[in-house]
Amino acid sequence: MTAHFAIPATTFVLRRVVQERVDLAYGGLTPPTVSVEPPPRPPATSAAGNGQPQPEPAGLHLFLHHAAPNPAFRNAFEPHVSSAGRRTRRSPLALDLQYMLAATGADLEREALLGLGITALTRHGIVPRPKIAAILGAIVVPPVPQHLLDTLPTEALDQQPEQITVSQAPVDVDLSTKIWSALQSPLRPAAYFLVTTVFLEVTETYPAAPEVAKAVVGVRQGVGPGAALDTLSTTGAAP
Repeated sequence: MTAHFAIPATTFVLRRVVQERVDLAYGGLTPPTVSVEPPPRPPATSAAGNGQPQPEPAGLHLFLHHAAPNPAFRNAFEPHVSSAGRRTRRSPLALDLQYMLAATGADLEREALLGLGITALTRHGIVPRPKIAAILGAIVVPPVPQHLLDTLPTEALDQQPEQITVSQAPVDVDLSTKIWSALQSPLRPAAYFLVTTVFLEVTETYPAAPEVAKAVVGVRQGVGPGAALDTLSTTGAAP
């Protein structure tokens, strides 16, 4: 199984999980949209041109801000070598994804949205494989794909070695401030989540390396500038 687009597939699944929870809570009302874009900067003035701040629309933003190798899988499978010392294949590229869940809106609606998003992700601490397959399988693909992400329904995210797990990550004020400063956006209610483990290209192998044809060993007798260097050469495959 090779998962080339496991990262966008994971984001799509998590966004759908949050959106389902928001739709259920709003009932017959028009629910806000869960976006994967970073929180935007609010407009300075209203469209009416009266100088008053424009009300910010309600919404949730599930933004992937960092991806890092999973240390457990990196240490457990590195390196892949045979008994002869040859590297046979790459270690599985296992990643941990870090998301920001930020809420926008006026008054207390953004706090309500943040609570809904936290509840949705926390209740899916281990995302079931059938749910992943159902969400990706529900994507409507045109007969002739026009975009790269039209291939997401074929992504075998539900068949990877480990299940997708979601946990809230403790982020201190310093890191949170740096993230918001980088986004050039005013601070809003937010929570941070660690999603693990996502595998990329887990079955790719290395081609066999060529054997050593000639080995040269040198021995220097002394440390002076005129010291001679005796060499010994052997031809043929190394034992």
